[in-house]
Amino acid sequence: MSFWLPLLLRAVTSALIVVVASVAAEATGPFWGGLIISLPISAGPAYAMLALQHDADFIAAGALSSLAANAATFVLLTAIALLAPHLRRGAVMAGALSAWATALLLIQSVNWSLAGALLLNLGLILLASALTRDAARGPQAAAGPLRRRWYELPARAALVGAVVATVVTGSRVLGPRVTGMAAVFPIAFSSFAFLVLPRLGGTASAAVMASAIRAMPGFALALLALHLCARPFGAWVGLAAMVATSLVWSGGMMAVRRQRSRPLRAARDAAVRR
Repeated sequence: MSFWLPLLLRAVTSALIVVVASVAAEATGPFWGGLIISLPISAGPAYAMLALQHDADFIAAGALSSLAANAATFVLLTAIALLAPHLRRGAVMAGALSAWATALLLIQSVNWSLAGALLLNLGLILLASALTRDAARGPQAAAGPLRRRWYELPARAALVGAVVATVVTGSRVLGPRVTGMAAVFPIAFSSFAFLVLPRLGGTASAAVMASAIRAMPGFALALLALHLCARPFGAWVGLAAMVATSLVWSGGMMAVRRQRSRPLRAARDAAVRR
């Protein structure tokens, strides 16, 4: 009981955080949905739980591994954005997860340095942004009200809880490299996409994923902050830096969006006055 009760509490806490964030993402449109779902809502709790049983060196090494593995998430998001308008949900998810798994296998075969992991993320960010440029211009709202089946939120919570519990439990055996890769398993993105594809429709779902791609550099920088800060300042300072970095990036995206929307609002106001 002394082992299983804390583990259960960790899994439940992480599941609730992810479920609340993803529900908010579903209700707020592509830009806000992509911004919310790209926050460290799954990896953050996982690393918090890991910090309770591992030292700062383990957390720093795991964060570097997570940073390299994070590049595969751009492959997943790009695949969903490109496939969603054209295929059924099952085919979209099968294709996207296959692309992600292939990318992760290639990534894990290399012993990445910090510079290499950063360059890998940068290259895939640029490629993913270019490939999803048209998808990002998709509709900014769902076609109608979102109707949620009774089992969807419990199922999502169970998936997230299982992933976190597996990562935390297996970390003693797997070591920081494999644990770091497992910590950024895209459970939030994949469960979110699976559930909203039939409700938002392929085009709007693709727009959410394209928006998430543009928000995900903040997550990569958050992992970088965790890696750089954990060893010299401690794991908890590193986690605080991780969250702060992600929030700063999101705040910057909101500021840019507000700045770009001002000419449109001014034009609408001018047209009304006429």
